[in-house]
Amino acid sequence: MRSPFAGSPEFERLLRRDARPDLTRIALEIARDAYPDLEPGPYLEWIEALAARVRDRAPAAAKARQVLGQINWVLFVEEGFQGNTEDYYDPKNSYLNQVIERKTGIPISLSVLYRAVAHRLGLEMEGVNLPAHFMLRVDRGDETIFVDPFHAGALLDRQGCERRVAELIGRPVVLSDLEIAPCGLDLVVTRMLRNLKAIYLRGHDFSTALPVQRRLAALNPDDPLEQRDLGMLCLQLDRPAEAIAPLQSLLDARPEPEDADAIRALLRAARREVASWN
Repeated sequence: MRSPFAGSPEFERLLRRDARPDLTRIALEIARDAYPDLEPGPYLEWIEALAARVRDRAPAAAKARQVLGQINWVLFVEEGFQGNTEDYYDPKNSYLNQVIERKTGIPISLSVLYRAVAHRLGLEMEGVNLPAHFMLRVDRGDETIFVDPFHAGALLDRQGCERRVAELIGRPVVLSDLEIAPCGLDLVVTRMLRNLKAIYLRGHDFSTALPVQRRLAALNPDDPLEQRDLGMLCLQLDRPAEAIAPLQSLLDARPEPEDADAIRALLRAARREVASWN
């Protein structure tokens, strides 16, 4: 059977848990769901050119803060990238091609771009899945530097992260070691997809939400709620054959959820409809 993600080889690498999938390519593959004519090559070449500009100004022996300062200058001063505070929930803020073209995005999409530039300079950065916000971190010896691409690449320490989150949620925050720890690529991609899912479901754009939900369910096979949402979206869009597997997976994982009887009824109806096609 042909994989539903045959056109997304880097996303498939992530599903297989291969070593170090390319997050930038995954982000562009996700964007291609909404922009089918998207060719990743020009965007990857543009990122390479951006990194080359920074490389010319940051010698090989430069300290991490020097490199970060040059990235910030190129991205946020020369190129004019900024966080979209006027229309935060525009889905274009979550698609890397649109972030590059419009020079605006949300914390996680700007972090993906920032990380891509840093990676090409030999500076490894990891995502930080903070409450209500997303940042990057770079570890050098005993020093950890947090970078906030949504706020022009501000360089923060742990207390600075706590102040930033406190501003967002309106109360003082003490972040745990787990909350500021590096997060895996699967979690970064899950958060990207859930942002899109929330936007499309809020707008009742179920057809556009479906490819997003397919990826979420594949990436989180043990999350019964993602399986439920995939099944329900498929039913909403009159795709009963595709609804069967995720709904059955939900029942197998949680045999007695609160809505088990309703799910069983939907599953029987989907199977009857599919059987009637033969």
